[in-house]
Amino acid sequence: MLEEARTLTESMKKDDIFFNVQSYNIWLCGLVRNGKLLEAQTVLKELPQNGVDPTIYSYNILIDGLCKNGMLGDAKMLMCLMINDGIFPDTVTYSTLLHGYCTKSKVTEAKNILREMMKRGCIPNKYTCNTLLHSMWKEGKVSEAQQLLQKMNERGYGLDTVSCNIVIHGLCQTGEVDKAVEIVSEMWSHGSVALGDLGNSFMSLVNEDDNGRKCLPDLISYSTIINSLFREGNLDEAKKKFVEMMRKKLYPDSIIYNTILHHLCKRGKVSSAFQVLKDMETKDCKKSLRTYNSLILGLGNKNQIFEMCGLMDEMREKGISPNVYTYNIMIGCLCKSGRTEEAIPLLNEMLQKGIIPNMHTFELLIKSYCRTGEFRPAQEVFDIASSICGHSEALYALMFNEFLAGGEIVEAKQFLETAIDKHFDLGSFLYKDLIDKLCKVENLEGAHDILIKMMHIGYGFDPASFMPVIDGLNKLGQKHVADELTERMLEMVSESKVDNKAYQNYRELNHMKRSKYGGDGWQAIVHRDDGSAAALKNLKRVQKGWGQGSI
Repeated sequence: MLEEARTLTESMKKDDIFFNVQSYNIWLCGLVRNGKLLEAQTVLKELPQNGVDPTIYSYNILIDGLCKNGMLGDAKMLMCLMINDGIFPDTVTYSTLLHGYCTKSKVTEAKNILREMMKRGCIPNKYTCNTLLHSMWKEGKVSEAQQLLQKMNERGYGLDTVSCNIVIHGLCQTGEVDKAVEIVSEMWSHGSVALGDLGNSFMSLVNEDDNGRKCLPDLISYSTIINSLFREGNLDEAKKKFVEMMRKKLYPDSIIYNTILHHLCKRGKVSSAFQVLKDMETKDCKKSLRTYNSLILGLGNKNQIFEMCGLMDEMREKGISPNVYTYNIMIGCLCKSGRTEEAIPLLNEMLQKGIIPNMHTFELLIKSYCRTGEFRPAQEVFDIASSICGHSEALYALMFNEFLAGGEIVEAKQFLETAIDKHFDLGSFLYKDLIDKLCKVENLEGAHDILIKMMHIGYGFDPASFMPVIDGLNKLGQKHVADELTERMLEMVSESKVDNKAYQNYRELNHMKRSKYGGDGWQAIVHRDDGSAAALKNLKRVQKGWGQGSI
């Protein structure tokens, strides 16, 4: 479509009928909508060369495109160029930039835009102020949000339902749901004056004019508080608000119904959820993917697999494609019931339909196989996961920990060694347990090799990992090797090198925080419960060798 428009534009230029700013603005709009920002910038620069003066609308088109693509610096620069050309920004220009900064959570920059806007005598509209207000609440800048509300009121902008909904949502996010509920109730009588219920700091924000009284709650107001009440577990109050909403002739949409269904199913109230579903269908609100996912989740919590499969079939009949979340619920339920083999076809179905499994999908299957001692199928799932998710740290940690828990020590050791070679962070790997188990099965050499390999690459790890190896070496009479390990352990503690990461730069180690395992010195190791008598003797011997006296 864009190429056809380009051909038409070139043809019009040749025929000398592409000459006014309106034609150029339409072409600029098309380029921006299709992501051709560089070409749009070139076209804007060409306008004066072709004897056409760009308008504020021409600049606003490109500024909007740049902001939507996160190119805020370029957008600000273009506004400066526009001013240099004698075209001053309007409310749309500033609002577009402000919205762009708010989208990127750059509240300070957005406030600067608002100040510049007002300094130039450009009056912000409610959309501008509400955009900044929303961003402030989102970032937790409550006091700044209050100040903005005051300024909005002082300058006569007034507070509309959108403003009130932003405050209601902000209160719910900060855990002040009771205040939010009270404001919604008061809005029916007092409009935006209900914000005075927030306390003295808000009393100056509101005045009982006609506009304030017309500021009534809408579906978003109720959806916000109903969701928050359910989230807090206050089901009775949530139901009351739902009834109140309908009594006020605000009829629920699919969003509110799906919110209620989700929370009921999550809390195991599946029968109540299906009653709500009937009401939803009588109101001509169609079931969506979210509806089915909530119901399948609820049935899954009750282990009603047959009914879950029925809903999956119904989804397919209605042309609603399950997503990865749907499949994960099904797979998780089957695995929990010991029916892992029935879950594998679902994984195949996902792959055939181009629905990419996530880490949680593979975690469910691998854990289920390992729990029943089926390590070969677990390895096969790991191979599939590696080809899709890559050789990730989380995947190797999962395999290592599950194989270790299942007693597959040799394979677990291989996973750990590969992880070490890949320089993964070992924080999620139970490597200390592996070292303990290797020592207990008299594979002291294997345990020693792991320690040496980790130290050679530059890992910092829990010094207690040395203890069983040092103890074992002493029992075998290998005092010299035990002494060397003890020295390395003490060096590690003194360097605070205890965070399970590989460091190539020694200087980097000296700036690391001390770990809870390291304490303020090597004495923390001596007083730990997980050491051994032989290791303690080694510490004393090494300490004396360093001329530090007795413990």
